[in-house]
Amino acid sequence: MESKMIEALKLVLPLIQQITGEDFQLSLCDRETALATWEARTFSLPGAIPGLKLSWDNPGQVDMLNAMQNNEQKISILPAKVFGVPIKGIVTPITEDGKVVGVVTCAYSMQKELENEQSLNKLDENLTQAAEKIDSISQEADHLASQISDIQNTGEVVKAKVKQGLKMVNTVQSNASRSNILALNASIEAARSGEAGRGFAVVASEMGKLAQMNSSSATEILRAFDEIMKSVDKVTDAVREATSAAEKQAVTTAEITKNLSDITKFANEIANKQKRG
Repeated sequence: MESKMIEALKLVLPLIQQITGEDFQLSLCDRETALATWEARTFSLPGAIPGLKLSWDNPGQVDMLNAMQNNEQKISILPAKVFGVPIKGIVTPITEDGKVVGVVTCAYSMQKELENEQSLNKLDENLTQAAEKIDSISQEADHLASQISDIQNTGEVVKAKVKQGLKMVNTVQSNASRSNILALNASIEAARSGEAGRGFAVVASEMGKLAQMNSSSATEILRAFDEIMKSVDKVTDAVREATSAAEKQAVTTAEITKNLSDITKFANEIANKQKRG
């Protein structure tokens, strides 16, 4: 007479397969004979053919006999090259009233797990590469911000030099104005002197022309300096905005790098959990 436990399992095992919908094969054996097998959708394992006597000479039955003999669960993994898909087998002894009365085997396809693991590994690889690239961008952004800061400092130096030049040109223009006044006074005095002051009048006239030329040149230089100052101010403003943008970019890329690093960590944890499962 078969045990009540085995009789109950005959009814329960096919229901488990139907309810879960998973791709696994279940087999039920007593101490001597394979009683029933519920095959998987994508593979079929030999060794537990209903009515077949269990034997140590049958490689497909050794784990079942060992599990019953030692009252110990056996777990094994078969590579894909054996049945076309990687398979994990779990052999569990059935005990009743403290005695081993049979064994249940459950073999399921690890194809989904393998595909998930490969996908996670690919995801990890892609995320790692993305993190490295973004980290490189972040470093370049920091370098760019530093260079822009140097340009801004250079612009400030140029502005200081231009202001210094403006002071010098103002001095030249002031001297030109004085020279022009002196030349005018000299021309007046030469005119009063009549014939005797004619040569002096020529000199005074040339001094006046030279003073006017200096004044005109100074005015042109001032205009040019003014344009330079305006251009430098525009460059400085643009550099200031670029510096701000570069600093924000550096911060943003650093945040993205951290987020990608966290995602990579989670993907690795999932992959490791699947491997342990």
